[in-house]
Amino acid sequence: MNEELKIQFHAHLMEMVFQASQVNPGMRDFYRKHGSKEEVWKGLGLQESYKLQKKLDQLFPNEFRVEAGFISLTDRSNYEKRVEEQATLRKQRLEKHIQASQKATLMHFQTHGSPTVRNPTKLAPLKRQSRGKECPTCGVKMESKKGLFGLTIEHIIPVRYGGKNTFDGEFPQCVGMCYLCNQTRNHIVNAIGREEIGNRTKISDRVIRFLITQVHRVDEVLDEQMSQMFWGHHQLASSQNIPVEDYDLFGDGDGNEYVEYHISLDEISTTERLSVPDENDAEDSVPIYLELPKEQAIAYLKKDLNNAISEANKNGKLYRTEKLERLFLKHGSFEEFKQKIEMPDKAIDAILLRLYPNQFIIETKGTVQYIYALEQENAHFYNFAADVEIPALDEKENEPLEDLESERIEPEPVPLPVLFARESIMMLLNSSSHTKISLESITEALDDLRKEDGENWNAYFAKFGVEGDRTTAEQTYQMLTECGFDCRLEEEQQRHFIRFELPHRFE
Repeated sequence: MNEELKIQFHAHLMEMVFQASQVNPGMRDFYRKHGSKEEVWKGLGLQESYKLQKKLDQLFPNEFRVEAGFISLTDRSNYEKRVEEQATLRKQRLEKHIQASQKATLMHFQTHGSPTVRNPTKLAPLKRQSRGKECPTCGVKMESKKGLFGLTIEHIIPVRYGGKNTFDGEFPQCVGMCYLCNQTRNHIVNAIGREEIGNRTKISDRVIRFLITQVHRVDEVLDEQMSQMFWGHHQLASSQNIPVEDYDLFGDGDGNEYVEYHISLDEISTTERLSVPDENDAEDSVPIYLELPKEQAIAYLKKDLNNAISEANKNGKLYRTEKLERLFLKHGSFEEFKQKIEMPDKAIDAILLRLYPNQFIIETKGTVQYIYALEQENAHFYNFAADVEIPALDEKENEPLEDLESERIEPEPVPLPVLFARESIMMLLNSSSHTKISLESITEALDDLRKEDGENWNAYFAKFGVEGDRTTAEQTYQMLTECGFDCRLEEEQQRHFIRFELPHRFE
């Protein structure tokens, strides 16, 4: 069969359908262009003596029918055409949804909107519906068990940028998603999905489009860089078989918090206190960390890597993995560092993922790899782990301390649980004309945050450094002061109240 002739014949038949051409004149026109009647049907591998309907059924099953001297599409062909039209319309609606989401996040940024408070009670039906279904991004079957592929609820637009707790409509904002995909998408946002405007951070339109189309795509071409970074990190994490308790918990908050390495004073070697040389300084080849114990070496590598990435970014450049060689010279060599941390056969991407799973992400472009730092302030608010503590090395005897007055002291970032608690209480105060609020109203305002963590009140208060050997009123009062509220505890007719003084210290 002449396949090219078949394609041309199909195009001619479609033209006859749309122009409502009669059969005989239309077929004679095709014969004139492609040879005699006998030559055409011989080229199509059919006997010329067959009826036209039989020939069309053999060439294009269930697509054309001959009736009353005209050729038309069958019901199935009309159905396929309607499907294509519906797909086109859905793609147009998706584009409108993306643009509306971009506009909403911009409005949230311009009006200094507060992070949305998560509502697990409202999302409970979605979690039940998603149990046992496939993850919309990687296709794995999601179960209600802990693990990299356990079921979580994904807010497509992150709550910190105004994403809502909704899962209705054609393109829902919340969907069921496996834990690993949920995590990796957050890493993409933190690494390359944000824009610095002044001293504030805005989610970019580019990453909004990626987050939405990755879940609700309609023949949509995904952002190539973000897609490659997503699957590279996804495959690396799944191949390393990292347990959930050792992974940053961006999911639904029902696991154990991740805790990084901490350095105890007993482990600190008697080492000279040396400043960390500049990356371009020749002294950076001095193995100043060679004798440090494992935990402290890991902490110093993280510190130096963060500084190096920050310096490169300030100069408008990305940090390439090949520059890590200069950092490892401070530890002797890369091979010596791998031996020290007992990972002699691992590549650098696997090492960074193992040691600092919520700190760095690597992007591969051709043969070049770049490292991005994920800022700690954007960690999920159930992760209360402090940054790696790096104690100063022992001072040299009789050596004067370096002048540290020129060093800039950055303010401590406010933990997200504090921000969420402030938001809940401020909403309560704004809805009331009084500054004296009952204890019952305050605990009710905080109850969603507590339930979302799946903990009792003592465990929830402990997250804020509040001891459990006190009354509920005293614990609530101490928590509010830890959050920066200027208030006092009062009792009236055997009922407790909190009286707030305005303005608050954090305003």
